[in-house]
Amino acid sequence: MTIAIYSRKSKFTGKGDSIANQIELCRQRAQQYLSVKNIPEADVKILVYEDEGFSGKNTARPEFQRMLAAVKAGEINCVVCYKLDRISRNVGDFAITYETFEKNKVDFLCAGETYDTTTPAGRAMMGMVSVFAQMEREVTAERVRDNMHMLARSGRWLGGHTPTGFKSSKEERIDVDGKARASFKLVPVKDEMELVRFIYQKFLELQSISGTTRYFVKNDIRTKNGNDFTNISVKEILRNPVYCVAGQEAGDYFREHDAVICFEEDELDERHGFMPFNRTSSGKDQQVKNEIKDWLIAVGKHDGIIPSADWVKAQRVLDAKQKKHEGIVRSPYKSEALLSGLLVCSQCGSAMRPHVHTSRKNAEGIVPYYYICELKERSSKARCDICNANGAVLDKVIMDELMNYEQEDSTIHRSLLELKARLAGKKESEIRQQGLLESELDARQKEIDNLIGVLAKGDTQDVFAEKVREKVNALSEQCERLKNEIAKASLNNAIYGDYESQTRAVAETLKKLKDTVMTSSAVEKRELLKSTIERIVWDGEQAHIFILGE
Repeated sequence: MTIAIYSRKSKFTGKGDSIANQIELCRQRAQQYLSVKNIPEADVKILVYEDEGFSGKNTARPEFQRMLAAVKAGEINCVVCYKLDRISRNVGDFAITYETFEKNKVDFLCAGETYDTTTPAGRAMMGMVSVFAQMEREVTAERVRDNMHMLARSGRWLGGHTPTGFKSSKEERIDVDGKARASFKLVPVKDEMELVRFIYQKFLELQSISGTTRYFVKNDIRTKNGNDFTNISVKEILRNPVYCVAGQEAGDYFREHDAVICFEEDELDERHGFMPFNRTSSGKDQQVKNEIKDWLIAVGKHDGIIPSADWVKAQRVLDAKQKKHEGIVRSPYKSEALLSGLLVCSQCGSAMRPHVHTSRKNAEGIVPYYYICELKERSSKARCDICNANGAVLDKVIMDELMNYEQEDSTIHRSLLELKARLAGKKESEIRQQGLLESELDARQKEIDNLIGVLAKGDTQDVFAEKVREKVNALSEQCERLKNEIAKASLNNAIYGDYESQTRAVAETLKKLKDTVMTSSAVEKRELLKSTIERIVWDGEQAHIFILGE
């Protein structure tokens, strides 16, 4: 068990009397805790964290943060401090800290007060503290919202990834106090802006995101970063109000959807573009798209490029499609396809995904499916025209090959045997090469020793002695080269040994696969295959299996 003692003193004196007193009282409180828990002191490790010269107004203290990191890592079971204000003088900060303790199942004790989370009264007190913390968080959130409203009304660009068609430009101004203030606004990028106009034009023509995406991929029209367009990237441009000219139609649309309006009617000048705020929020692992009712809409400093009426038309189409799909619960992926995530196209390197073209089952009771190259599908064959693969047939061929790999006529069996023989041959060759090199090195070393012996006698003429020294230097250089060659041969020998071990591991993995796959579901089979196979390359006629580790 590990107990952490935390002590803090605002004023740095160098004496540490107060710190020492805090630690001693905390040790006594820890002993009481151990006595109640019947835990021998011999089984306990006590860690001391000291922050001297740091205020309790916030938690930005080095030792405190180090202790919190240990708590989150599960290295501490109990935290003891002298008083609550040693942790923080801010109720909100303390409550957040206590939530961290509680989440990681860490007991919290106070030596100088009655806070003890191992008792009902102590936990009740912590509950009261949390109530005050919640109130503080809500007040803080309200301040943030108010501040965001003020920033929105300024129409400034507040930073982040600039949308396609714009770049960020810095502007400096002098305020009433004579201080220089910097702000940013969006400036159009001509080529990118033409692309944005074309996206809106094509979408209003096709009335389909997937159709618009397919058009761009088919014609090899790419994003500003050189990537293929996707449905998500097209939709992001279509939904962004930053391109919309500030007109009455768009203003009415935002009011209709209960967006937070941060502009006056006279700002709808049919020239400037809108500046949206709060379109996303930070989720657990990624940014989450907010609904329009949570957006803050202001009129920006930049010019809009998409007429207000056209932008609203695009939104109406998107809204209709969204409403059509609302309430539809997508069923889990039930296809029998086993190679999803493993099969790739040999022509373009894109993933090949299973495609079900009918819901009717065949004679074997399976819904027919085939594997199609993603780029082929998205570009309507314009950028890849590889033949589709019959899903049921290809899955069966792959599974048969893996299940029967020990049979002599199995391609994988032959490949593994050939690989083993090849590795054994290369390893033996490297061993022979290393032996020859070491013999050569011994011969050169002996020659050097003999020449040095001649020089040591000291009865040679100066001219002859100089030649002997030159010969010794030349031999020394040869020895260095031989040593390097020996090191390379030794490394190759070790590498081939590792490859042999990997080959044996592949065989063992295939055995395990064979023993378990027959009783597994389609989902389990897919996972088992991914644990064995690196990738499968389809060339239109044959599938090439790349085993992990081969």
